[in-house]
Amino acid sequence: MPEESPESWEQIVARFARFSGVVGEVHDPLTWGLDLEEETVTGVSDGQDPTEERFLRAYRTFSGEALEVETLRVPATEAQVEDIVRAACSGALAAPLHADVDTDTPDPADFAEAYQDYRSAMRAIVAEVDEVPCESREFVVDGAAQQCLRVTVRDVTALYTSAADRALVVTGPADLVDRVDVVTRPIRNLLHGDDGPRF
Repeated sequence: MPEESPESWEQIVARFARFSGVVGEVHDPLTWGLDLEEETVTGVSDGQDPTEERFLRAYRTFSGEALEVETLRVPATEAQVEDIVRAACSGALAAPLHADVDTDTPDPADFAEAYQDYRSAMRAIVAEVDEVPCESREFVVDGAAQQCLRVTVRDVTALYTSAADRALVVTGPADLVDRVDVVTRPIRNLLHGDDGPRF
C-alpha cells in the first residue's frame, strides 16, 4: 500500500481556515498542572458527521494523565450527542491499549494475537461505557454555566457542551474535568504566536 503524501502547507492552512472563529482551550494550563502536548485539526469536513472534523488540544498532567478539549466545527444534533459522549469516553479508556499493539513485532503471530486481545478489550470497554447512564449537568465555559451531557466510567469523564456557535467535547480524569477552566478564543491567537497565519 503506498504511503500517503504529507499535507502541503496550503492544505494545512485551508484546514485551519475552516475553523476560523473560536475554539476551546484550557485557560492557564499550568494552574491545573497541564502541559500542552498537541494542537491539530483532525479529519475532514463531513456534512453528515459533525465529529469528523475537530480542532484538538491535547494536554497531559505532570503525573501522565490525559485531558483533551476538542472543538467541533458545527454542533451535533440532539440525536448524535449521546453517541459522541460515549465514543469519547471509550476512546479515552482505550488509549493505553494502543501502545500494546506493536506493529513492528517481528512475529506476525504475536501481532495477530495482540490485535485480537486489543479487539476483545475494546469491545469490553465499549460495553462497559454503554451500561453507564449519561447525565445532564452544568459545565462552565467562558465563565458561564452551560448544559452538558456527560458520562463517567472508571473515573474518566467525557462531556459535550455548546460553545458559541460550535460545540466542545472535553475528556479526562473526572476530578480534573470538574475543576478545569475551559475558555474559547480566536484560533489566530493559538497558532504560532504573532508570526503565524491569520484567519
